[in-house]
Amino acid sequence: MERRGVSYLPLHYGKPPENLYRKMVTLTGQICTLICQTYSPEELVRRFSDPIWFQSLSLVTGFDWNSSGTTTTTIHALKEYCNSSDTDFFVSGGKGKSMKLKSGEINDHSQYMNSTNIAKNLIRESDYIARIDSNLLQDGYDLYIHGLIADYRGNYSVIQQGLNSEQKMARRYHWTNLESSNPVEEQRNGISSTNMGTSTMDLTSVNNRKIRDNILKVIREKPSIIRGNQFTLDSFGDTPVLNLTMKIPFEKIREIYEYEPSSIMELISFPGVGKSTVRAIAYISEIITGEKISMEDPIRYSYALGGKDGIPKPVDHRDYDMVIDFFREVLNSYGMNRSAIDEKIKKLARFSAGQTEYTIRRV
Repeated sequence: MERRGVSYLPLHYGKPPENLYRKMVTLTGQICTLICQTYSPEELVRRFSDPIWFQSLSLVTGFDWNSSGTTTTTIHALKEYCNSSDTDFFVSGGKGKSMKLKSGEINDHSQYMNSTNIAKNLIRESDYIARIDSNLLQDGYDLYIHGLIADYRGNYSVIQQGLNSEQKMARRYHWTNLESSNPVEEQRNGISSTNMGTSTMDLTSVNNRKIRDNILKVIREKPSIIRGNQFTLDSFGDTPVLNLTMKIPFEKIREIYEYEPSSIMELISFPGVGKSTVRAIAYISEIITGEKISMEDPIRYSYALGGKDGIPKPVDHRDYDMVIDFFREVLNSYGMNRSAIDEKIKKLARFSAGQTEYTIRRV
């Protein structure tokens, strides 16, 4: 699993007008179906792991470029389209209560998969991703969106979004299993932001590889932790004793000592382990080993039919209907040779540029 990028979005409340949303459902589904048919379901899944492509898809269908709602609307619009159409891919999860429906929705689609293990893997690995962005990446954002797009061969991308209520900002994370098998350490490819955190503990960073190893070593060594007034480490025989003034979940750490997880994934999957537990153990390892935690924030910084709030222009519903009709005709004509489809696309481009009139046949 590889995290492909992170984006910051101001919190916007409310939802798009119903007549616009219904068109978003249709156009989003048409675009994704065409990509799926022209290339492959795997390629469509791969594109959803690209935060810039995902943002562009939201803009093409009429949402605001910097709104937190782009994530919710795009995921739910495509999910609604899939639920009412015969597609080679599906969407599960979503915002708030919809997050809890993910496992059941994946199982509902398992009848179309070659193996029951595919559904189990999708559930297990997407759950891992949620724990990683909740506990290993501590950037001040609490997850409230967890969506998965997958094909029936087990290829998937996960899109998550976190909320920082104090800054009134949201942050989106993209993951895929198509380019990496390492569930913890990733290489980023994403969207930039000027809103960079100064106290972000990203234990998935390559810069914190030694910290991850040290965390497991410290758990095996089982240092005693006592409450004190200084950040000092004293040795009593062969057992290190750590005096900390920070808040430590002592009972949970004792349980972890007894469990002795063999990997970071086992650690964050242990019942009751959350942000505070992981952060405490990371700081303990830093004090014992002297290896400093890298606190670098993992971040990097597209309208076709207008935006719902009129930026950069109001949505032109006549144009929107023309585009939907165009994609409907292309999809209904699928199977024609490549040059014929390319010619249709060129005609749409000329129409958009005002070079010629192009009337799309109603289907």
